[in-house]
Amino acid sequence: MASGRFLDPLTLLRVAPLITSTASLAIANDSHVFLSSLVSLKQRGKVNEVAPRYFEAFFHRGLPDIFVTFGLTVAFGIANAYARPRAAAWAWYAGGAAFSFAHFAFVPKIAWKVKAAIDAKEEPNGSAVEHIQAWLKVHYARIATADFPAWTCFLIAVVKSLAV
Repeated sequence: MASGRFLDPLTLLRVAPLITSTASLAIANDSHVFLSSLVSLKQRGKVNEVAPRYFEAFFHRGLPDIFVTFGLTVAFGIANAYARPRAAAWAWYAGGAAFSFAHFAFVPKIAWKVKAAIDAKEEPNGSAVEHIQAWLKVHYARIATADFPAWTCFLIAVVKSLAV
């Protein structure tokens, strides 16, 4: 019997941006864990030798996940805001979508840091560690000013939308 109780498409639409923004935060946390662990190793010379290729592989493998999770988050946020323009959660969905889109406003600030880390010389006196640390600083600012506020907006929107 398909009553819609088990998997209501409208409920799924309401919850979808919270799920995808949670996935984005998980990716952001993984980036922090993997890269901060790498650059904090005591053998800085060895890290400078391997970091450019590691960061290149890490960055290029992670980029599609970023585009998918944030793209879906923005799309679901807009869909929810558009579908219910007078609902109590409207502004929260719109705000979450805007904050999610703001993630990409940091691209100009990090693009040269990514390039510098990838292009760094693979030698003990290279500068890869410094460039990755500079990328991490922007990464933390982006999480605090775009990614986490987006997740918070979607959490509030879902609570308002699904409140009985």
